[in-house]
Amino acid sequence: MKFFFNQLNIEEQLIISNEIIKIFKESPLFLPKTPRFNRPFKILITNAGKWGWKSDINGYGYVTKHPITKKKWPVIPKFFLEIWKCYCRDYSLPNSCLINLYKYPSSSLGLHQDKDENNFNNPVLSISLGSIGVFKYGKDKNNLRKVYLESGSIVVMDGDSRLDYHGIEKIIKIKKNILNEMKEKFPLDCRINITLRIYEPRID
Repeated sequence: MKFFFNQLNIEEQLIISNEIIKIFKESPLFLPKTPRFNRPFKILITNAGKWGWKSDINGYGYVTKHPITKKKWPVIPKFFLEIWKCYCRDYSLPNSCLINLYKYPSSSLGLHQDKDENNFNNPVLSISLGSIGVFKYGKDKNNLRKVYLESGSIVVMDGDSRLDYHGIEKIIKIKKNILNEMKEKFPLDCRINITLRIYEPRID
């Protein structure tokens, strides 16, 4: 697990925030639900790129269209791809961009592995915006470490860390949340996480 804390400056974070607003207009946030039990997550999500992640009673997976609007996902913003090139330059460009919205103080995300992509040789890169996310991670669920992901931080999972367990324990409110400057677009004191990855469909 590679951590790049406070990597993006305010101007860059504002560019990302505005791109997210555009994605929300084209691809509205929706509430994923757990497979089998059909219980709602504690986050809202949407996607950009060729492939978008979803979770519902039928299972986890990647789809090419929004589950509610039935429209194709919007393209991944060029600025997001430039960030990928800086930290994952040895790999192809991502074709999937998952956006999670964590409302303060109720949102969290349980421990999980990113293992729906079929090829684990490709990295996963995430960008944090807004309030602090208390991030837990580790090789197994009994030996976890904890870091505080502040706005502008970047995390890369690759190599031995690619299948590490990870999750967001809670959201911590901060005095100056860049997303609060656009409060008509984002819930007050929220956190946004952007995850870029390469999805390769299974060939049977």
